[in-house]
Amino acid sequence: MSRRELIAGLVLALALRLGFTIHAYHKAEQPTAIGSYEYEPIARGLLASGVYSDPPGGVPTARREPGYILFVALIYKIFAAHRMYVFLAQVLLSTLTAGLLYGLTARLFSPVAARFAFWACVFYPYFIYYAGYFFREDFLAFLLVLLLYVLVRWKGAAAALGAGFLAGWLCLANGAWAAACLWSAAALAWTERPGMRLARGASFALPVVLMIGAWAGRNWLVFREVIPFSSNVGGEIYIGMTIPYDLLGSEEQTRRLRADETFQAISRIEGEIPLHKAYMAASKAYFLANPLKFVATMAEHSVKLWRLLPHDRAYTHSYWVVALTALGSDGWLIPLALFGIWVKRRDPWVRMFFVPTIVLVTGAFSISQAPIRYRVPLMIIVLMLAGAGFEELLRRRRAGGLR
Repeated sequence: MSRRELIAGLVLALALRLGFTIHAYHKAEQPTAIGSYEYEPIARGLLASGVYSDPPGGVPTARREPGYILFVALIYKIFAAHRMYVFLAQVLLSTLTAGLLYGLTARLFSPVAARFAFWACVFYPYFIYYAGYFFREDFLAFLLVLLLYVLVRWKGAAAALGAGFLAGWLCLANGAWAAACLWSAAALAWTERPGMRLARGASFALPVVLMIGAWAGRNWLVFREVIPFSSNVGGEIYIGMTIPYDLLGSEEQTRRLRADETFQAISRIEGEIPLHKAYMAASKAYFLANPLKFVATMAEHSVKLWRLLPHDRAYTHSYWVVALTALGSDGWLIPLALFGIWVKRRDPWVRMFFVPTIVLVTGAFSISQAPIRYRVPLMIIVLMLAGAGFEELLRRRRAGGLR
């Protein structure tokens, strides 16, 4: 791909993301209230009081992992506490993601696969959509593609250390990535040449362990409770395991939770940490009473995390627009990526990094509610694999394999 085409694609990616962000901002088409999922209020509390908390009182919290919230707070500190600055930063990160994805795919696979992955990323609707909201998905995608690019581009221990820092930040932005990042440290050691195995693997693992440990240590000092990621985990697990997947996010979920005596009793408990402990205890009790159902539910969540069509819910746009957009993107990119996995099944990056990452992150999400939004950062890997599948289809067509 020529430099001119690359620049044109990046300009188009920027225009699409910026255009939708301005549209959503002025139309107030936020899927939830401003500052959704408590990211933005905690960032404001941190800046106001110096304590990781909600404003104005400065009462410490662990409701959300700090990775994305620190990003929001940094933007507010540098510019001003205005949500549009965060959205503009996300637009820029999402645009840079497309450029990094091109360079990464070209190094790992081929220029043809890279060109495909690049243009798929430019137009990928969920990257465009989430840039303009207080969601972590575009931020996580940027961290993922950058850490992979660093690992592939530079081979020394210093590069692995830098990638490990990005992986640690990824884990502290969403704890579901922790198992995949720790696995990647082991895989890095396993796949390196003998003289570099320990240095590269340990250099990558060290920041991940230290960063997770620092956050868990803070929570222990503040709350005297082991909270490695978020104190919301217990409630999310309990809801995810007791409400049928097809009903999550619907009015029927609300009705069932109102009729759930255990949930109602816990919801009346005051205090974030007692509430967290009660939900964790209820989730553990549910697992012990229904181990097979728990495993079956996890399997169902894992499969449905990758379904091609979202459920019909109260979206900010028509469901038919959402459904057609899904079919026009994930509807063919995900099957093409499955073909790409087959084509590249002997590639060490695919066998040891990409497939295990998808499996481990999917498994982590399967314990909770697992909406399909959670898979969006993994689309970085999916687009690369789809590019490999696309190249193989071209090769077979040219060879006369397709008629």
